[in-house]
Amino acid sequence: MERREFLKLAGVGIAGLLLGFGTGYYTRTPQLVEREVPRRLKTLWIYVGPIADIGWTAAHHEGRGYVETRFGGLVETKFIEKVSEAEARKVIESELTRERYDAVFATSYGFKDAVKELARDFKDVKFYHCSGEFEAFQDLPNVTTYFAEFYQLYYLNGVAAGAVTESCKVGYVPAFLIPEVVRHINAYALGAVHGAKLMGKCGDGERLEIYSTSPLKSWFAPDAAAASARHLVTRYNVDVIAFTEDTTSVLDVAEEYHTKGVKVYSFSHYSNMYEYYKKIGKTLKSHLTGQVANWGPIYEYLLARLMAGVFVKEDIWTRIGDFTPFRWRLPVERSTAGQSEGTVYLAPLNTEVIPAKALAEIKRIYEDMKEMAFEPFTGPIRGYKIDFDGRPQEEPKLKVEPGYRLGRSELWYMDWFYEKIISPA
Repeated sequence: MERREFLKLAGVGIAGLLLGFGTGYYTRTPQLVEREVPRRLKTLWIYVGPIADIGWTAAHHEGRGYVETRFGGLVETKFIEKVSEAEARKVIESELTRERYDAVFATSYGFKDAVKELARDFKDVKFYHCSGEFEAFQDLPNVTTYFAEFYQLYYLNGVAAGAVTESCKVGYVPAFLIPEVVRHINAYALGAVHGAKLMGKCGDGERLEIYSTSPLKSWFAPDAAAASARHLVTRYNVDVIAFTEDTTSVLDVAEEYHTKGVKVYSFSHYSNMYEYYKKIGKTLKSHLTGQVANWGPIYEYLLARLMAGVFVKEDIWTRIGDFTPFRWRLPVERSTAGQSEGTVYLAPLNTEVIPAKALAEIKRIYEDMKEMAFEPFTGPIRGYKIDFDGRPQEEPKLKVEPGYRLGRSELWYMDWFYEKIISPA
């Protein structure tokens, strides 16, 4: 059964399981058929950061809570926060030795080695690794990989950045320069050029400068992220900053500049940070839009399959339109861009700052992306290979041939910067 087909039935399946648990029966036909009471699943979530980060870990924690509610008493969940990647194996192994778990969700790229080792020792446990390459686990039948992918959203953020910038200088603060982050930086840069050209700014995008700071070497580094953001503003006159770091620090820096009368803009990252601030009584002026992940539907799908006894080793990579009731392109005037839907979507669009022409373009592309009628990494694209610190390893050259569209494997192993990106390293 195809994944989307299965998901259509997930709600019905869960309801059947709940009914079976409550009565010992479930309805298959008009008659009642006796069935075995489903076994409760015991699950463990491992977080790299604190659940209060308002970003990556908070989003996974919300997804964990979602499935706990959806499955009622059929799924017991436990989580451990602030687990360093170096300590991951010891922490997980300790839990698995002490208690019996059906599933472990390892929610950080850096947990990869721990999962590879533990999956061999605990063959009866199903491991789900977030953001790791499927190929790294291909010899392990009890490991599935999953990710909510952002490169399309980063491109759209870039369109907003290029349309809004007044200095013709935009920037990015990366946690690491692993392929996941590199493709997001590249998508953001390509989108920024598109946005500037659309608005006739910065020599139709030719004079736009895109800066990527040195990697923070940590997913959770609020002070360092804030310092990097300030460096981009003071040293390079950057006025729009995107980032990969698990807190609101970069957005907070942009808001600080706004209060001083300096217009610097940023984005939500992983969660709807704009809404978070509204709930505590603050309306952000620096927020343009952003990328939001809803892990709940992915976790529901995976656990529904496990509970039904149909675990499948697979690689889940969701993009715009996935896990939505209607995943097809809508007209611009009915676009759902900026609304909550599926597993990845845009945070609210700042209609007061982003020009109307750019808003319409963002909505058009967002809808086209649902059917992959538009893909950011379509050639020609020139770039240069980098190391993990962002140091150029070659002169710029053609990376994507004219008309060619990069596929999954090429995106997952991206190790080069688009030629317009300036790396201070």
